[in-house]
Amino acid sequence: MMHSKRPSDVERAWLDRNGDPINIDYAWQKSDARIALRRRERAMLAAAGMDGPEARWYVLRVEERTDIAVDKSLHDANVERWMATKSVLPPRRSDRKKQRSEPVLMAALPGYVFVRVVSTPATWAALKTIKGVVDVLGGADNPKPLKAAEILKLQAFIEKNPRAIEVLTNALKVGDRVSIDAGPFASFEAIVLVLGDAERIKVEASLFGRATPLELDLAQVTKLE
Repeated sequence: MMHSKRPSDVERAWLDRNGDPINIDYAWQKSDARIALRRRERAMLAAAGMDGPEARWYVLRVEERTDIAVDKSLHDANVERWMATKSVLPPRRSDRKKQRSEPVLMAALPGYVFVRVVSTPATWAALKTIKGVVDVLGGADNPKPLKAAEILKLQAFIEKNPRAIEVLTNALKVGDRVSIDAGPFASFEAIVLVLGDAERIKVEASLFGRATPLELDLAQVTKLE
C-alpha cells in the first residue's frame, strides 16, 4: 500500500485550507495592494482634515446608529467635526425603581455629523471611506456649506455650549440691529436692548406699529450688517 508523501512544515505553511498550494507572488501582490489602499485612504483623510481659509462646514449623512463611530473615526483622522449631542435619562427598569439613573449623551440630530473641510473631490472620496458615512448633504458634486455662525447657533441652542454662547454674545452689543430667525416673531427686525446672562438677550421689535420688548435665545437672532 502506497502512502502519499506528507508535506514538510515549510511546505505545509504555503498550502491553503484545502491543501492546495498557494501562489506566493499573487498573495504578496494582494497584500501589498491592501496596504497601499490603506495608506492612500489615510493620506486622503489627512488631506481632508487640513485647515485653511477655504475650509467650510458641511453636513455628512451617516447610517443609522453609526453617529458615535463616525465621530470617533473623524477624530482619529484629525478632521474637525461636531456631532450634536443631548443629555437624556435612560428609561427606568421596573425592577430598579429605587436606583438613580445617570444621564447619558445621545445624538441630538441622528443621522448627521458636521465637518469643517476644504471641498474637493478627494475630500469627499476620503470621507466616504469611513464606515457609516453615506454622503455629504447636497452630494459631492454640489455640497451645501453652512456658515460658521449657523454652527455656533446650533451649538448654543442644542447643547447650550458655553464657547458658542460666548462667541455669539461677544458678536453683539447694545443697539445692534438683529433679525429674529425663529419663534412666533420670525422675520421681524429688532434692536438689542440688554445682553442678558447665559444665552438670553432682550430686544425691542416693532410689532404692528408698536415698540415691543422681547426676551429671546441668542440662537434665535442674527446680527444685521
